[in-house]
Formats: sequence, C-alpha cells, structure tokens
Amino acid sequence: MQFDSWNEDGYTLTDEDKKNIVEKISKLAKFSHLLNDESVKVHVEVVRGKKHESPNFGLRVQVTVPGKSLRAEASGKTISDAVDEVERKLRAQIEKFRN
Repeated sequence: MQFDSWNEDGYTLTDEDKKNIVEKISKLAKFSHLLNDESVKVHVEVVRGKKHESPNFGLRVQVTVPGKSLRAEASGKTISDAVDEVERKLRAQIEKFRN
C-alpha cells in the first residue's frame, strides 16, 4: 500500500498526523490480502474548516485497489476523530468487497 498523494487545504498535516493516518489506514490490510499489494494507492485529502464551523476537520481517503476504488470521508472536531471515522467506513467497505 502506497500513500501517493496528500492534499491539504487550509491545514498543514504534522508528521504525527500523517503517521496516525498511515497507521490507521495501513491496519486495514489485515482485512483483505488485496490491500497488501504495492499497486494499492492511497490518496488523502484534509480540509480545515473555519474556526467558527463545527466540526473543524474534514478528511477524504481514496484507496485504489486493482479493479476497485474505495472512498470514505468524515469530519470531526480533531483530525484524529476524522481518521477514526474514515477507518470505520473503509473497513465496512472492505468487508462488503471481500464477501
């Protein structure tokens, strides 16, 4: 799995943010052998809302596997909240995909 694209709009991801995203999304590989392939590409897009908006962070992740594209988006008060929700949504898609 390769994280080939990071798009940051209104927010610059810290190294810790990126590490958290990579760890969470990479864990999904245990649910399907297809995600262990080096041809799998991951695109991450982060959007920071205005301070008066709630939630403040939006996250979109697209995982492209051979023959299929999985997408999830979520928002949260913190980037970590959004990552957790995206991970849950992608896991559900992977479960459906492999069955």
